[in-house]
Amino acid sequence: MKIFTDRNFRTFFLVGMGIYFIVEHGTREHSVSTEDLIELKGKIIDYSFKDNTGWRRQGQQYYIYLDEYPNKFQIKADYLRYFDKEIFKENFESGTILEISFPKYQEHLIGTKEAVLLTSLSINSYEYISQRQTIEFEKSSKSSNSDYLLGIIFIILGVLVFLFHNKL
Repeated sequence: MKIFTDRNFRTFFLVGMGIYFIVEHGTREHSVSTEDLIELKGKIIDYSFKDNTGWRRQGQQYYIYLDEYPNKFQIKADYLRYFDKEIFKENFESGTILEISFPKYQEHLIGTKEAVLLTSLSINSYEYISQRQTIEFEKSSKSSNSDYLLGIIFIILGVLVFLFHNKL
């Protein structure tokens, strides 16, 4: 008996994807309050905003670089709808003091060359990314059941492919 048949491969793949979505939703870190965040000040030295949209590209990559830290501080793609990119570009001056916040679960990354996700970004009390909006987004994302539903759909499809493979 062959284990790695087309039918079994598709079944394992679909069930595996379903399990992934269910487990990933349950284990994903969310910053749902200001107590889950760390605030930091630093001098901005540069930024990089790349919109690599389309097939097989890396999507949107927005980074802020601070003088005192080797990290690149990343604006999460989910938060770009809240980001005043054009106003930021117009007002950018190297050496300006910047206030940011990021999730506590990423505190161990500070001082490394790893990317750290921003949850807020402000200069002189002007919020380019609002902490309130990002926290609301994370709350709604955490309470959403879409990952669970997607996982269940993949598992059901996997079972159906296994049962009705010869009839498809």
